[in-house]
Amino acid sequence: MKKTNETKKTKPETKKSWKRWLKIDKAFPLILIVFGITGLLASAAISIEKTHILREPVVDLVCDINPIYSCSNVISAKQSEVFGFSNEIMGIAMFSAIITVGVLVLTGSQLHKNIWKTFMLGMVGSMSFVIWFFYQSVYEIGSLCIFCTIVWFSTWAITASVFTWTYDQKVFSYPKSIESIVAYKRKNIVSMWALFILLIAGLILQHFWYYYGTKLGF
Repeated sequence: MKKTNETKKTKPETKKSWKRWLKIDKAFPLILIVFGITGLLASAAISIEKTHILREPVVDLVCDINPIYSCSNVISAKQSEVFGFSNEIMGIAMFSAIITVGVLVLTGSQLHKNIWKTFMLGMVGSMSFVIWFFYQSVYEIGSLCIFCTIVWFSTWAITASVFTWTYDQKVFSYPKSIESIVAYKRKNIVSMWALFILLIAGLILQHFWYYYGTKLGF
């Protein structure tokens, strides 16, 4: 009977430990670091591929997977240099900063609320740019870049986690008129994150169904 009681005590403790690591205060810096590195590598890959295509315009890039996922078309488009320089330079700078913040939080550094406000607003701006570039890629350029897709995914994951963190840390004071909406978003942030990914995938499939439909046998 004694052994049974010890076993019963161990299981809840283990479960509680897992729950602690699943909470945003534990997972947040790891999310920033992991997705920051992922986005940084993807941005660097775009930069390398762009260098190749500038040196030899007819070169076959490693990210030219099929007629739809052809980063040559995306890299060569005017939308890839919105502010007069390559978009991936912004990505490299942004993800480097995100990794730095993640390391600081992981080591226990306390950042000022104004930094978190700037961070959150910066991620909102980044997501707005991601949505705009997604539209341009799918509906204007007519091609996708696998590395760009990774950047989009990483940006959305980081934005969702920063929103959750700033909400829990009470960084922003939300008006009562939208407080319940913000609270609902916080409570269902994982579902909203997954739905956004599914929405993006659905729009891509719908628009390029003429290609993927035949591949899937429809």
